[in-house]
Amino acid sequence: MQKNRHRTHLKIIAVWTAVSLILSAMLPAGTSYAAAVPVPSLSKAQLQYAKIQADNAAQVVKLVNIERQKAGLKPLVVHTNLTKMAKTKVVDMYNHKYFSHTSPSYGSPFDMMDSFNITFEYAGENLARGQRTPAEVVKDWMNSPDHKANMLNPNYTLIGVGYYNGYWSQEFIGK
Repeated sequence: MQKNRHRTHLKIIAVWTAVSLILSAMLPAGTSYAAAVPVPSLSKAQLQYAKIQADNAAQVVKLVNIERQKAGLKPLVVHTNLTKMAKTKVVDMYNHKYFSHTSPSYGSPFDMMDSFNITFEYAGENLARGQRTPAEVVKDWMNSPDHKANMLNPNYTLIGVGYYNGYWSQEFIGK
């Protein structure tokens, strides 16, 4: 199954490379593809909120790794694509007004990981809603046996954290 995923990923890269080369050839000389693609500008409020989201996620990772260190475990490393998935999950929960490991848009957390091309041998997810700070959400997770077990699982080596409007997600994998 992983070999098939790998082949599909390589095909996607090959197609994207071909499309990029074709688009580059169509641009006037001296113009880069990146310069030709419009980038939406964000308002000051949007930038400020994006910073709050990123800071909350980083603080959760820091607090989780403190708990793992206390338990004699290695720290988790932030995985970029897992973080993207975690952010998408919390926005999806907020926008579709649900609170569940099963998303009406993506299915189970494992299906969602598949759709984000995340490979894993071990995987887990912690969700929370309503906590106001990273310290509060990590404390609540640590006080829940199942959530604590995920955070302190020695098989997990990578983490992604998402926060949006009071919704929190931790995604864990081990390879």
